[in-house]
Amino acid sequence: MKFLKNGILLFFIVAILASFVGSGNLGKLLPDEEVKTLNGSKVELKSITKPAIISFWSTTCIPCIKELNAINSKYDSWKQEHNLEVYAISTDDARFASRVPTIVNKKDWKFPVYIDQEKKIFKALNIVNNPYTIIINSSGKIVYEHTSYKEGDEEELIKIIKEL
Repeated sequence: MKFLKNGILLFFIVAILASFVGSGNLGKLLPDEEVKTLNGSKVELKSITKPAIISFWSTTCIPCIKELNAINSKYDSWKQEHNLEVYAISTDDARFASRVPTIVNKKDWKFPVYIDQEKKIFKALNIVNNPYTIIINSSGKIVYEHTSYKEGDEEELIKIIKEL
């Protein structure tokens, strides 16, 4: 019985630690995949040719929405001052994908929002949970990653962007 309790405790410790570290994608290129725009057009990730913040999110993830709201509040100045783009990629499956445009419009997010309903990118990058946020350089290489969100994390994002 004690072994079982220790095993469960160890599982929870590992799960908590995993939520604070990235998925090991630093230095990797974005996968050669397509995403869909809100109107259904397809966009290839390799078409991103300037530094960008990419946030993977879902409509049922409160921290995801908080992070994207915080990024949205700084989006115009970041885009102008640092020549970067922000992309939000929804990982909602077929049950929830129809909610994406409603939330985007309600929140008045200014950056492009895409849908990866089959989670191809999520799987290719071995992402465990949302929010998962990365920064890529102009070559499409991942130079920063983090999971979860706490207020103020967006300041870390811009510090990394300034270093590119």
